[in-house]
Amino acid sequence: MADDQTTAALRRAIEAIEKKSKPLNPSLGPQSPEVSADPATARGAAPSNRGPFNQTRLKSKNINRSTATSNDLSEEVGARPEPDKLELAGRLLGELDPAEIEASERSVLRRSALNLLAQREQTAFELKQKLTRRFPEQALLLDGVIERLQEQGLQDDTRMAEAYVRYRVQRGQGPMKIRSEMMQKGLAGDDIDTAFSRQAPDWSVLATAVLQKRFGDVADSAGLDQKERAKRSRFLQQRGFHYEHISAAL
Repeated sequence: MADDQTTAALRRAIEAIEKKSKPLNPSLGPQSPEVSADPATARGAAPSNRGPFNQTRLKSKNINRSTATSNDLSEEVGARPEPDKLELAGRLLGELDPAEIEASERSVLRRSALNLLAQREQTAFELKQKLTRRFPEQALLLDGVIERLQEQGLQDDTRMAEAYVRYRVQRGQGPMKIRSEMMQKGLAGDDIDTAFSRQAPDWSVLATAVLQKRFGDVADSAGLDQKERAKRSRFLQQRGFHYEHISAAL
């Protein structure tokens, strides 16, 4: 009996609490004083369909609709993926004629070689070295490009050798040094010999002129002491003169 009375009391207490917490408008839920204080409602006018709740619902519908549209557009764009540029470039290269590709590469090599020759005379060996460093993938085409330049007279090792001897003589260099430098530039022995026979001066006279320019005119070189003679001899040796040229100059 006591349990039944306790259960009934609890049920009544729950019903009282539910009545106190029941909202005034179940569709809107509990409102704050600022929301419920609408002038039109206070005068008894019919509530407007454009209330804050309806506007919020309309905005949320528009947002949902725009989101759905953007998702559709994204899916449509994703359905048309951008083609792979590398694959496209590979297809285009595959369609080119190999002969056209080689002709284009030869043209680039020739233009670069002419730029080097415009700066100064170059040996065929120098041209090949420089262009190989610049265009390693086209190295096999270089011999043909250089041969064509030689046929047209744009590159000539013999002319280069003569120009080099003439230039070094003007700088006061001896035959040993000049020949060594020409060999390092890849010039053949025949071209070097031809250049020396055409451009070489009297080396003893040249050695004397170089010595006088460096140490001044000495009336009697026989009066020089051993140390001074050795100093002048080393100077001419460094310039590339032979022993007989040095002896004649001293």
